[in-house]
Amino acid sequence: MAFNVKKVRPLFTGVITTAVKYQEDSTLIGGVLIDVTKKEGTLNCYQTVVSVGSMVKDVQPGDIVCINFKRYLVPVHVPGQIENNKQTTSLQATYEIPQIMIDGKEHLFLQSNDIEYVVEEYDGVEGGGLLQ
Repeated sequence: MAFNVKKVRPLFTGVITTAVKYQEDSTLIGGVLIDVTKKEGTLNCYQTVVSVGSMVKDVQPGDIVCINFKRYLVPVHVPGQIENNKQTTSLQATYEIPQIMIDGKEHLFLQSNDIEYVVEEYDGVEGGGLLQ
């Protein structure tokens, strides 16, 4: 029997945020992507807080926060070609960010120390808002 989680309250320093992704490549200069962390389909560093644990201070549901995803970076060595009896490898980065489905939508399950700052004021962004 499957069930649909409707509301979650994280414990201690847990923070639940939205999981908004970039809809298009965000940092193009002359048609070249200069920041691969802002590529279409990747998580936006700005998210809206949905719920916080009892020990979280200074962050409230509804706040827009900037998240540092570095803690979730997982380096992966990818084997390459064998040349002169030596195999080359390249180092690639993937991110393993805990997620939870709430009411059929993806959300991030983070810790309060993953939040760098709270956005207190901002101007409108083309397309109707900061996080859509």
